[in-house]
Amino acid sequence: MNNILEKYIAINISISVVILFIVYVLQYFFGMAPCDMCINERYPYFIVIILGTVSYGIKSNTKVVEIITNLIFAIIYFIGLIYSVYHVGIERKYWIGSSNCSSKINALDIETLSSQLMEMPIIRCDEPTFLFNFISIAELNSIAMGILLIFSLIVLYKKI
Repeated sequence: MNNILEKYIAINISISVVILFIVYVLQYFFGMAPCDMCINERYPYFIVIILGTVSYGIKSNTKVVEIITNLIFAIIYFIGLIYSVYHVGIERKYWIGSSNCSSKINALDIETLSSQLMEMPIIRCDEPTFLFNFISIAELNSIAMGILLIFSLIVLYKKI
């Protein structure tokens, strides 16, 4: 594995670790409980850490391995960005999320209302957790995913 690919993987792993560290500090020390979608938005970072660590074990200097590694990271970041933007759209009320995440109640009788309230999650996806009173954590995640995607595409372009 060449030095450039090792640095690229190290940067991706480091950024993923820092982002996960920050969200866990916000969750456990500042009481910012995540919704289900917020928890799902963490998976790409875990996948990057695992795949990056595994790719360190592959001792190959072939260009194909480098391109595949870059492409996999770019795909992970692209999927994460799409999911994160979808979450931001739900928070900003651009569209309605799944019934598990929204606060839409359409009960016609007391039994239906009671069951909908009991099944509704405590932390809803359509109520953003704001940092600095203007930007949500999901929006910050979208920005991070977008930057990481652009970074991956630039490195991929230079490898091809």
